[in-house]
Amino acid sequence: MRKCIVFLLLGFSSLGIGQTKNFDEIDLWNWKLELPSGYKASDWKLSNYQNDRFASPFFFYDFEKGALVMKAFPSKGTSTAKYTRNTLREQMQPGSNDVNWTMKEGGVLEVDLELESISKSESGQSHRTILVQVDGRTTAKQTKQLGLSKPASLPMLKIYWQDGYLKVVRKELKDEGTAGDALLNKKSWKESKGVHSKSKVGNDRVHIRLELKRGKIIILIDDEKPIVFRDLSVAQWYFENYFTVGNYLQSKEDGCFSTVNYYKIEVSH
Repeated sequence: MRKCIVFLLLGFSSLGIGQTKNFDEIDLWNWKLELPSGYKASDWKLSNYQNDRFASPFFFYDFEKGALVMKAFPSKGTSTAKYTRNTLREQMQPGSNDVNWTMKEGGVLEVDLELESISKSESGQSHRTILVQVDGRTTAKQTKQLGLSKPASLPMLKIYWQDGYLKVVRKELKDEGTAGDALLNKKSWKESKGVHSKSKVGNDRVHIRLELKRGKIIILIDDEKPIVFRDLSVAQWYFENYFTVGNYLQSKEDGCFSTVNYYKIEVSH
């Protein structure tokens, strides 16, 4: 079993003069960072993020909290994202986006996080942000088979912070009779209405465990009853996948912002 772990559980407020932190303990080797400015870094480049002027003020380690802080707000740069993206993208092979996993192989993601702050719209409603995502894309063989110049991508599942709750949204087949290459067509899928967490998480620390395997998705939020998806939409998902975690603020309004603290990120396959 392969594991890629980021442990952010130690507090460093008691560090004295002359004491230093070994940044190797925060293992981001199997992740690729994309900031709101469009700046990207992975493997060796990301390993020096604390000293990288491009990472600040969006991405840094808070020693007093013992957390990896990910801030999002509109920024000038080269970003082509629809909204304000500050995300870590799983890379099973450091530095490469082309090695991913399938539902047959499965994957487990566990995170401990808290949304520290988020802005409100002019109407007074809090903005929302995506914390966890499972992204799908066509394999090299599928891409060639479909005659595409680059892989087609489609988010399989998203977990939002919305109005103080966690909301799980996924892709469902428009027609459960869809088969063959049509399953790789984005038009064959629609977004679900979503499922909310039973409890309001607000700005509290929360634990999320997401397990995917052939024909089944299980989501645990703290001690709540598991959210389980087991239907043809899951069984017929033939894209390859990768996890994304972070702070994908769903707004570009003037003055919008959000801050998410990550205390633990653990992935296994």
